[in-house]
Amino acid sequence: MRADTSETDPVSLLRSEAEQRASMITVTSMRVDLDLTSATLEGAAGELFASTTTIDFRATPGGRTFLDFKGRRLISATLNGTALPAESWRNGRIELTGLAEANTVVVSGEMAYSSDGEGLHRHVDPADGHTYLYAMSFLDAAPRWFACFDQPDLKSPYAFEVTAPEEWTVIGNGPAEKVGPGRWRIVQERPLSTYFVTLVAGPYASVRHRHDGIELGFHVRASLGEQLQAEAKDLIEVTSQAFDYYHRTFGVRYPFGEYHQAFVPDFNAGAMENPGCITIRDQLIYRSRATTAQRAGRAGLIAHEMAHQWFGDLVTMTWWDDLWLNESFAEYVAHRCCTDATRYPLWMEFGIRKDWGRIADQAPSTHPVAGNGSADAQAALQDFDGISYAKGAAVLRQLVAYLGDDVFLGGLKDYFARHAYGNAEFADLIAAWTRAGAVDLDRWAANWLRTSGLDTLAVADGAVRRIAPADHPADRTHAIEVARLDEGGAVAERTRIQLAGTPHPALSRSKGLIVPDAADETWAKIAFDGGDWPRLTAVIGGITDPAIRLVVFNAARDAVRDAALDPAEALRLILAALPAETEDVVWEAMARFARTELTGPYCPPAERAARQAELHRVTLAAMAAAAAGSDRQLLAFRAAIPTAADPELLRGWLGGETLPAGLELDQDLSWGLVSRLSELTGDAGLIEERLAADRSALAEQHAARARAALPTAEAKAAAWELLLRPSTGSAYQVYATAEGFFRPDQDELAADYVRRYFDEIGATAGFRTGWALGRTAELAYPYLAVSEEILALAEQTLAGDGLADPLRRALIDGTDRLRRAVAARRRFG
Repeated sequence: MRADTSETDPVSLLRSEAEQRASMITVTSMRVDLDLTSATLEGAAGELFASTTTIDFRATPGGRTFLDFKGRRLISATLNGTALPAESWRNGRIELTGLAEANTVVVSGEMAYSSDGEGLHRHVDPADGHTYLYAMSFLDAAPRWFACFDQPDLKSPYAFEVTAPEEWTVIGNGPAEKVGPGRWRIVQERPLSTYFVTLVAGPYASVRHRHDGIELGFHVRASLGEQLQAEAKDLIEVTSQAFDYYHRTFGVRYPFGEYHQAFVPDFNAGAMENPGCITIRDQLIYRSRATTAQRAGRAGLIAHEMAHQWFGDLVTMTWWDDLWLNESFAEYVAHRCCTDATRYPLWMEFGIRKDWGRIADQAPSTHPVAGNGSADAQAALQDFDGISYAKGAAVLRQLVAYLGDDVFLGGLKDYFARHAYGNAEFADLIAAWTRAGAVDLDRWAANWLRTSGLDTLAVADGAVRRIAPADHPADRTHAIEVARLDEGGAVAERTRIQLAGTPHPALSRSKGLIVPDAADETWAKIAFDGGDWPRLTAVIGGITDPAIRLVVFNAARDAVRDAALDPAEALRLILAALPAETEDVVWEAMARFARTELTGPYCPPAERAARQAELHRVTLAAMAAAAAGSDRQLLAFRAAIPTAADPELLRGWLGGETLPAGLELDQDLSWGLVSRLSELTGDAGLIEERLAADRSALAEQHAARARAALPTAEAKAAAWELLLRPSTGSAYQVYATAEGFFRPDQDELAADYVRRYFDEIGATAGFRTGWALGRTAELAYPYLAVSEEILALAEQTLAGDGLADPLRRALIDGTDRLRRAVAARRRFG
């Protein structure tokens, strides 16, 4: 049999189909043979590779089911030695009928390398021309590189036979053995779900280490090999400490053998938890100077993906609506791990990151943490957001306060023991905690995990009260601290309370301010009285407790988005706080919020220049006040570049003549200066000159972003073609173009494109899919075009039919952001 294409486009797997398939078959082994020797060829010859899959499975005799295959061409397919007809392949599925009790299906096909970070991704490094591959199978991309029964609860051991260029390294989910010239064998005897099967192949540079009997590997493109050597000590230390912590905490040793971390190009997510072979975006192997806060964030990511080896890989959710069992747990325990076991305490970063979840939980697209009932796999992908991560982790922190550590961890150990190498549902975890001593968990879960929205904690009439959202009412109890600040911002009193439906008497308000959730422990909005904001601005520099400052900052961000706080007042608060802020991760986040929001969509265009100039002044002062060579100096310099309006200042920095002592221009700082200069002056030659000096993949992204930001009609037209038309550019180049397109102070130049965005974005589903489709639409959303007219146009677009799910989600969230800015401008001018 030989068929060139599936008859129609692949369809998303329905939950009902997955349940039916799982009820009738059991996969016993997967053997995949790949020929990747074409990867280094140019043109059409380098677009395809050969993939042959042999699957042994047991089935209900006489039954019928289907296999998932999304290749470019099906060469042959046999079931129990009998060839299947060509017409059995359609909609990305191969029909299997007349099943026996024991079956073997063999599928051979030509598959296409991808450029969108899903399936088997191919990247040619512009630094040296070398080719690199990695596989991303999440969420339903596995059939793009091998045939399989693609759903989380059909696990199997895997064996890979890979033919590749002889000089390449090949790694995967199990130990890789080179069995001949250019021939590799990888075996993982532990059962794996299809969505975390991976392969990494190419002339990667590597560092290896052994810790506690576990072989560790760190891999990166050859052009970043020197940088990997510089980062290896920190990577090994964090990885080793995290393993020790999880072994102590979970009572179950890491079960998948070797542990590789491959830092790969063009990666869409931060990382992917493939057992034994984590894939991570390679920007985290820093080619320019990195701050301690950046390395702390990387440590959190390493600990997060390692936590998945237990949450998600050892025990896997049965269906996608329990995705939070993976992400929320990994998010929560990673922050615990780094704070308790490494030199990177992360609870302040946790508090900053919660804002991502609060935005999602207040948007029209909000959903419960657990039990979303996703009808199909692609619908589940739309709930892969800040609720699954940040909110779920914050709710788990409250659960630990409710249960206590002994019950919480005891239930987890029970859960791992009962469901190891299999699948489970949320009810199984509830049962494990109950066996460990928890009571009334169903009620707790119904309010915190199965109900959308977040409460507001407010101080009024001498009491702290909980206000449930009207559209998502729930009965939640918050275990929090309440603090009273004196007139200088110092903590005068602090107490712990259990806040439920009845207002709780607050601390004395005779002097100072009351701050609910002073330790940033719960999931809620904090509402201050309107009159409290000027007082908070006056004392913010004197608040010595960083958690209280963080609570105030997050409350300000929520209040701005709710049109409850004048953005000009919020900017005054942040500018007053930045000189005294001690936490770099908080300083950077609030300076970014001030620039991207308070001098952006929440600022009338006539006032943008003045507000940006004031922010620039504060960043310059922070740079001058910081010690030479310090992280704060570097953070302030980074923040000063995009707020600068004086080309001569930027030229002086770029030339090195006026660069402050302690700072050295590296590649990324140079790109920041060139990008801002070209945006101000329209000089495209600066971009090409810098690109000629930096032949790297990251440089191509910087260049794409800078070209899109050029203030010329020609630059906008060229960028629009890359965004809204099929192209050969990588997904990262498209994302960078989207980030650079709509810029402050280019309203007139971009006005026509604002309307074209809503007219044309729907058609991009014809040539993009999955992550790349939604991400491009999200990044390109014209959120600076704040007007009633554009809001009406956005809502009209959403009211129409035919938008692909990733596009609809991106437009729902983008329009919510626009709607909030319109409301704030309507109220505050």
